[in-house]
Amino acid sequence: MKKVVCIILSGVVGFILGFTLRYHVEGSKFILAEWEKPPVVVVCEDSQITPYRVAKAIEWWGIRGYDIEYYHFDNSGVLCNAGLFTTGIIFIRGEGTIDKGLYAVTTRLAFSGEMRSASILLPNQHKYMSRLLEHELGHALGLTHVEVLGHMMHPIHEQGGEKFWVPD
Repeated sequence: MKKVVCIILSGVVGFILGFTLRYHVEGSKFILAEWEKPPVVVVCEDSQITPYRVAKAIEWWGIRGYDIEYYHFDNSGVLCNAGLFTTGIIFIRGEGTIDKGLYAVTTRLAFSGEMRSASILLPNQHKYMSRLLEHELGHALGLTHVEVLGHMMHPIHEQGGEKFWVPD
């Protein structure tokens, strides 16, 4: 019985230490991770987002040196139904739940500073908010928040803007 308690306790302590370390590292870096090669953006049918809107968001980041290999609308659902993460792909999805007060959520999969995959959840009622797709695509490209008024990666949408630079 003591062994089981020790194992459980060490697991909990390990989780807390790992989470704290991750939080500290992510909080101190603007570029959390980078893609080894440009990712592919797969737009799931449930996102109901237009090709024009996706192209404009990808172009916005391309001008700033962040490349996307290409984008694909998965109308058949083959890729989108394969799972949340697929190496080399950024998914844009529309269906799912997010916490109240959030407009969108991006989940990333990265190891040792290298982006592997990402999934943007952009609920349909928010899909056309200005800069929202660009902001979430920034997260999918490996960037974190920066609390500078007018910056694309500001955590509060209403305080963000079109400005972008990599902070010191």
